[in-house]
Amino acid sequence: MTLDVSDMWGLAGKSIVVMGAGGGGIGSAICRHLGNAGATIVAADIDADKLAICTDDLEANGISHIGLLADGRDKDAVADVVERACSLAPLRGSVQVAGGMWPPQWAPFVSEDAAFDDVMALNFGSTVNTVRAVGRKLVEQGNGGSIVNIATVSALNAMPYGSAYAAAKAAVLSLTRSLAVEWGSRQIRLNAVAPGSIATPKSASTRKPGDTDGNDLEVIPMRRRGTSDDIASAVLFMMSDLANYVTGQVLCVDGGTSIRPAVNDRDELPVFVHNEELRARLADW
Repeated sequence: MTLDVSDMWGLAGKSIVVMGAGGGGIGSAICRHLGNAGATIVAADIDADKLAICTDDLEANGISHIGLLADGRDKDAVADVVERACSLAPLRGSVQVAGGMWPPQWAPFVSEDAAFDDVMALNFGSTVNTVRAVGRKLVEQGNGGSIVNIATVSALNAMPYGSAYAAAKAAVLSLTRSLAVEWGSRQIRLNAVAPGSIATPKSASTRKPGDTDGNDLEVIPMRRRGTSDDIASAVLFMMSDLANYVTGQVLCVDGGTSIRPAVNDRDELPVFVHNEELRARLADW
């Protein structure tokens, strides 16, 4: 018997809001994965040109969708996006991708950092607005649903000079866990995906032209940077019926970065192991 993939995911005939869909990075990949699994995608972004990159891709792949310009920090704009989604098909839930921090916003915490509040508003405030608007509709529908928030592994440990971003995403994780309990009896699941180092058009802003990963990969156990599709696959699982009994969880998609011991060297041996015979024996497998 041939299994219908759409039936396996449980997303066919449902609408899903993706906030921060544009740009050809993580949000765009999430839209494509969820759309290929049968969902109708409501792709929202603040930037018209970036949104077009996403919607053009969805169009080329024959995915049912609409694209909407909206700022996740604007409660009314978010509410309008959710209403549009409900007008297309029963609402399954949402993915909150909008966020990040640009190089000019990196700063020592002791400085007069005017961007701190902006980073918090974009990464946490937009999540609050989206989750609240979507949650209200899911409660109204009475059929449960799924919400996936994009966090970062930095929310689980630290991010020097980027404390606003780490703190905002840590708040996202706390909100995700709290609402997973609060809304569990309504069969509304909330989970988070925490990316590590992911190669996207946005992440290229921290690199100089022609730059390569070089020694960067030494701190990633899998020795490669992640892709937008790596994150989208995790989101698809969390959004789908395959994760029907999963809620309040954080799935790190980071090639093992978050569990790598800080004392390991490039050979993944503790820096305090100096015995060459022992090092050779451990490395020779």
